[in-house]
Amino acid sequence: MRNIICSLVMLVTVSLPAWSEGEALPDGAIKRGTLANAKLIIDAKLGVAAKVESMGCAKPERVESYIAAMPAGPVGQRQWKELWVISGCDSRYPVNIEFKESGQGGEYWKSGQGGVYWTIK
Repeated sequence: MRNIICSLVMLVTVSLPAWSEGEALPDGAIKRGTLANAKLIIDAKLGVAAKVESMGCAKPERVESYIAAMPAGPVGQRQWKELWVISGCDSRYPVNIEFKESGQGGEYWKSGQGGVYWTIK
């Protein structure tokens, strides 16, 4: 658990690298960036850090986020997909995330309290 927390702190504090308009997107990505707000990003990063650690890297250095599917569905039930590529341990780790609004009118992920739920694949 300590490694996951340390990994999360690294991901939260690392900034995105500079990029050029002509830079190719990874497979499955349609646009650079994220649709998540700051609170949702912090919440999701905990799961992402655990996933990357399970893939063999306990010290992530950088996160690049991409939109894989734009939001679909009515307000309160929208769903979208993102691809976060984590760099560290001399490798890159793609992590797919599915976001889904719970219909409770919130925009934050809070287990059992509505908002946006996320699943890491």
